[in-house]
Amino acid sequence: MTHKLSNDFYYALVSFLMQAKQQVLLIAGEFGLTGVQALTLLSIHSNHQKSMSDLCKQYACDASNITGIVDGLEEKGLVSRQPHPNDRRVKIIHLEKDGHLLQAKLLERIAESGPHLFNGLTKTEIQQFAGLIQKISPLS
Repeated sequence: MTHKLSNDFYYALVSFLMQAKQQVLLIAGEFGLTGVQALTLLSIHSNHQKSMSDLCKQYACDASNITGIVDGLEEKGLVSRQPHPNDRRVKIIHLEKDGHLLQAKLLERIAESGPHLFNGLTKTEIQQFAGLIQKISPLS
């Protein structure tokens, strides 16, 4: 079922997404990461592997851009490239131990600084919002 939503909804959605992204970018600097490095690190999940081509699709950019991002994370010892178990041509981005630790610290800082994004919502509304986001997430 498709529902037509107002333009005001989409303006509010984009505004919310931009505020959330800005928060992540500010926190990234605290840990010596660029914004895109932090976003990439946060998008890698142990039980949802990402390939280099997945990252190209995620960022809608050329493979050379992804290579630079992953190179930077690799130099910091946060990720490594691993061959895909079923296709050696595909490289999977593997989160290393330091990557897991930094990912947890990033998420902790986002959680600490995030409440202002939800100003005006009750605790119940925040829980409902979180449930809806998880429901529509491709990771679900």
